Amino acid sequence: MSLLAFNANHVVSVAQIVEEIWEYRPPSSAVAAVHTYVMQLRRSLDGARRGPGRGPGRLQTRDQGYVLKLDPGELDLHRYEQQVRAARATLMAGEYAEAVEQLRAAETMWTGPMLVDVPTGPLLRAAIEVVERDRLDAVPQRLGAELRLGRHHEILGELTALVHQYGTHEGLVAHLMLALYQSGRQADALMAYHRLRARLREELDTKPSARLQLLHTHMLSGHPRLEPPSSARGRQSLDLLAQRTLTAPCGPVRDDGLVRA
Repeated sequence: MSLLAFNANHVVSVAQIVEEIWEYRPPSSAVAAVHTYVMQLRRSLDGARRGPGRGPGRLQTRDQGYVLKLDPGELDLHRYEQQVRAARATLMAGEYAEAVEQLRAAETMWTGPMLVDVPTGPLLRAAIEVVERDRLDAVPQRLGAELRLGRHHEILGELTALVHQYGTHEGLVAHLMLALYQSGRQADALMAYHRLRARLREELDTKPSARLQLLHTHMLSGHPRLEPPSSARGRQSLDLLAQRTLTAPCGPVRDDGLVRA
């Protein structure tokens, strides 16, 4: 059911269902078992409404597979994704305060890990990873908007906790450095950079990106464009920061979303 829900309104083949349930060692009766499972699921979903003259149910047979029909917004994941897309469009329009509210509203839709009580196979695990990556990308985007609004003091605690959890995520470290610097804590901002550099060397055998190195250099020289924004729209201090989607904290760090050269 979870695999069909993740792919709502799209065909999931019998072969995909077999792979999800049994991975690489399906029994000879796998296809027959899938047909039985689908029949039981169809009865559970549509049993009360099916009969002569009724239209097709939610779970329909299509092209050697099945498709679960859901209405727009019926799945909570789809509502979350719609909210994030709207927030990103608001960010692109430069409406940072509204974008922050939209992204915060999206974050409140999460109450814990996805499918925590559901056994998952390779296809679901891959799908969950994509959703989690996008979820974690949205958080730095919201924090970047808050920095543009001059809220460096307010988000310091949250940034510190996130960097503690995702220590090699350059986007989060860049935001933490800037929040510390704008709070008058230049030494702590520089220390955050040095901790990242040490972890990248030890864990990934790499070094901070050119953009993060440039942010470090600007902090050493006291670049005036790093000062806190003076207006509500607050473009000044973050004009040096790229507005790109950040990488997932759990993966290799890419040179995205940091200081422009």
